[in-house]
Amino acid sequence: MSFSRRSLLSNAGALAALSAIGWNPKMARAAAGERKFIFFFAGGGWDTTTVFDPHHGSERVDMDPETLTESLGNLSFTIGEDRPEVDRFFTRWGGHSAIVNGMDAKSVGHASATQFSLTGTSASSYPDWPTLLASRAAGDYPLPHLVFSGPNLAGTQGGAVVRAGGGTLLDLIDGSIVGTSDVPAPQLSTPSDSIVDAYVYEQTAKFLASRGAGSERADALLTNLERGMEIEGRRFEAGLSDLGSSILEQSIKAAEMMRLGLSRCAMIGIPGGWDCHGDVSVNAGQFDNFFDALDQLMDHLSTTPGLAAPWLIDEVVVVALSEFGRTPLVNGSGGKDHWPYNSALVVGSGVRGNRMIGRTDDGLIGQTIDFSTGEASDSGDIIGPENLGAALMQLGGIDPTSHLPGVQVLDALLR
Repeated sequence: MSFSRRSLLSNAGALAALSAIGWNPKMARAAAGERKFIFFFAGGGWDTTTVFDPHHGSERVDMDPETLTESLGNLSFTIGEDRPEVDRFFTRWGGHSAIVNGMDAKSVGHASATQFSLTGTSASSYPDWPTLLASRAAGDYPLPHLVFSGPNLAGTQGGAVVRAGGGTLLDLIDGSIVGTSDVPAPQLSTPSDSIVDAYVYEQTAKFLASRGAGSERADALLTNLERGMEIEGRRFEAGLSDLGSSILEQSIKAAEMMRLGLSRCAMIGIPGGWDCHGDVSVNAGQFDNFFDALDQLMDHLSTTPGLAAPWLIDEVVVVALSEFGRTPLVNGSGGKDHWPYNSALVVGSGVRGNRMIGRTDDGLIGQTIDFSTGEASDSGDIIGPENLGAALMQLGGIDPTSHLPGVQVLDALLR
């Protein structure tokens, strides 16, 4: 049995101590072509007509009168002077992008719709898409799913989730957090701490090799020790002490974690008050700020070498969604209320770009489509979050039937 499942430890003390007991790490890299995922979530429910689903000319949908429908290739989206970055993004990256419209959120309550949109079910035991993709990764990641901000529904797979916020991650790993308690505890020097880590690792590995009772817990401990040592050893290389607070900083940091083989998935909340009951016009600026950051992220992905592909853009999938949409008509306060039909944006590796998938009618109600083409079809079905999730699982090398049996894959999304 090999006890070596991780590598890339750059901490000299840890390497020396492990080498002394015969621990020789192998290169731990993701399987060739394995995709990574950056999720963006607009909490509150965005107005889909502001960008993704224009309905100019419909008397049943209130559109901003200062906007137009722009057509670029097979894509159609809303443009205006107050959202120039939207036009810029699709002009540059439309060939990599698919817009999904007419998706039934199954709910107009924030918590329940978030649950449906990220898991495809109302069952709390189901992990969200990024947690699922991270927990079933073919590669071995120290920080499988890194949550910078936004929702996290870990279900039964909480071991795959690491929260980036709070500033305590590294303190917990290297033990320095004991020095900040009400009654500070003594801290070991780095060489001593490395020797202790190596000794615990050796004893745990020997116990696991014996296949005795409790081997499952020993395996979990061994995995956590390996993760901790790798993260501690690579903290400066990865810049883990400075994860940033803006959406662009967090996006670039997520991409760096993927480039270094530390993470497979990341979740980032899109800033802004998206729950626009009082003034729907605020969505325009929020969308424009998001697309500005997204444009810069795509620049980074297209010019940064990948882990398993020439460039990160060849192995990273970007997913942007919200829990539901907004009503087609403006209310008495100038805002729009909760509406079940939603849109999503999927960009990057394996995505059939330059595509509009699904549609809504002139009253913003989702229509049945052919899941293989994405076109309207009377004999088809309405898209649900579970169909989008099944497609993401397939993009991530996971058999969707193993998690959501009987759910149809939105094949039109897949290249």
